[in-house]
Amino acid sequence: MTAQKPKTWVLLISSALLCIACGDKLIRGASPIVRMNELSHQSQVINLQLSIRNLNGVPLDVQNINVSLSAKDELLFSYNGPAQTNIVANGTEVWAMQDEEREAGRVLLDKLQSGDINSLPYTLKGSVTSVEDGTLNFEHTGHIYNVPGRSGHFR
Repeated sequence: MTAQKPKTWVLLISSALLCIACGDKLIRGASPIVRMNELSHQSQVINLQLSIRNLNGVPLDVQNINVSLSAKDELLFSYNGPAQTNIVANGTEVWAMQDEEREAGRVLLDKLQSGDINSLPYTLKGSVTSVEDGTLNFEHTGHIYNVPGRSGHFR
């Protein structure tokens, strides 16, 4: 019976080490996934609503956000300023900002709204600055479409 105990301990320790080696890894320092939820313009003001997803296994304490949205080589929206938000581990937050509308951007959105064009290719890029991870960059491309029944609103 004493010969069985060392084999049992070796098997138990080997199993534990295998579980540790194959277990989930805690993600830290990954850039967030940032997407445009909605874009609207009215009275020479453009509003942008973003969805910011934290891929990290720890909270992302965002202190500052720098974002630009451009379409057809024209800047539609830009913001660089404080954010002061904490996104829980593997969570998503919605962030809304506004900026003064630029003439070239207004013309493009008016063409989209009137149906002169069906969609507008865009690039969303920027960075968030967090307390622990410093500057984390992001970039996304897509198309902007009218929101049916909501004049001046786009997705």
